[in-house]
Parts: sequence; C-alpha cells; structure tokens
Amino acid sequence: MFFIFSKIFSFFLDPLNLLLISFLLFIFIIARAKRNKFKGTFWFILFWFILLYKPLPEFLLKTIEDPFVYNEKVLLGLEGLVILGGGTGSGKVAKDRNDYTLGEGSERIFKGLEFLKQKPEGKIIFTGFSGNLFHEGLSEAEIIEQVVKALNTDSTNVLFERRSRNTFENALYSGKMIESLQIKKWGIVTSASHMKRATATFEKQCPEINFEPIPVDFRTANSIYWSRGNMQGSIDLWRIYIHETIGYWIYKLTRKL
Repeated sequence: MFFIFSKIFSFFLDPLNLLLISFLLFIFIIARAKRNKFKGTFWFILFWFILLYKPLPEFLLKTIEDPFVYNEKVLLGLEGLVILGGGTGSGKVAKDRNDYTLGEGSERIFKGLEFLKQKPEGKIIFTGFSGNLFHEGLSEAEIIEQVVKALNTDSTNVLFERRSRNTFENALYSGKMIESLQIKKWGIVTSASHMKRATATFEKQCPEINFEPIPVDFRTANSIYWSRGNMQGSIDLWRIYIHETIGYWIYKLTRKL
C-alpha cells in the first residue's frame, strides 16, 4: 500500500504535471474572471520561471549531492557492495527486443562490476525488481544478469535480491541476505542525490553495520551554470530534487529511517 500511495503522490509532484495543472488552472481563472483577467498573470509567470530556469533546481540538487564524494580507496577497502536498482531501462523493451536496456543510472551497475574486477573475493548484491507501479517485461535483476553474462564476468560472488520495489524494500530484503553473509564492511552504490535516504534506511534495517556511501550518477558539477538552460533539463533536475526531498521526509515520518 505504501508503494502504491507513493507512486500516486509522486504523480502530483512531478514538475511536468505541475506545469500542466497550473496552466489549466490559469485558463480556468481567466475564463471565470469578469474583470482584471490578467491580474494573476504575474504569479503564473513567476511559477513557470522557477520551474523552467535551470540554475535554480541545479543549485538545490547540488546541496544534496555535495556531501557525498566518490573515493576509490574507500571502495577497495570494502568487503561487499549493495547496488540499488534504478540503473536499467524499460523491462518491456528489453523483453520485446531480446536485449538488455540500461537507464541514466547505469553507473551503479558498472561501479559494482568494477569493484568485483579489482576485488574478486568481494560480494555484490544487486537489489531491485522494478520501481514501476505496473511492471511489464524483464525485471531489473534479469536485465543485470544479461549484462553480467554479456561482459563475461565471473558471477560466483554476485547475488540478486529480486523482490524489492522501493528503497525501504531494498534495505529490508537485502538486509536479510547481508546477515546471512556475515560480512561487516559494506558499501551502498546509488545516485548521489539518493544516498542520504538510502544509507539511513539501510542502517535502520541493519543497525550493526555502518554502510559506506559510494555515490554515482552525479547530476551537478562543482559550480553552477548560471545561464539559460533548457526546459527538459530544468524539469529533470526539479523531478529528482522534489522526489528525494519529499521522499526523505516521508521515510522519516513513517520511521523507515
């Protein structure tokens, strides 16, 4: 139920949907107003400017990415890695086209395989079934298995958690696997923007383990690009920032972290 509610709630917080809703509301107000029809125009223009001016969401997203820095020495000092789902593309396309698909967060997958290549004795847990409300086609685990096989990687120490659909379930189901392995030095590989919520959730489920953050998929640089951006880029950054900020506080209020 929590998973279904979170997907419905996310729909109304999506920046593109907010743009559409605000536009329809604006048209409704204009149609109903008998005079001063454009009195509220300023506020709608301001709202759209905030959503579409890329440096604003870039600055905000940078504040939640900056605390996490990738360190190769930390990575190589670990005994195991948990790779969170989100690095694959459409499961339906993968199944229909008989080929694996990778998403924007595919760095997660390759960071895990890089770790395994440098530390063959290390363990890797790929966790995730699908984050879609209505899943079709191959699961994330099935797609990653295809990638591992295509790269001719030794999968002896590669494990798959195949049920989870969100971060809480990642931690819940992977935590049981971690307990059985009796390994204490673990790292979490996920997007830098997602790392705060992910590490807190895993540490709540496995309080005896201090998970090291291994951030990937950075969306911001060291400096802000203070010039015009593009509409899609701005919306993408707002989507990530809103999702992670609201998601963190919902997890906190529901005691999932």
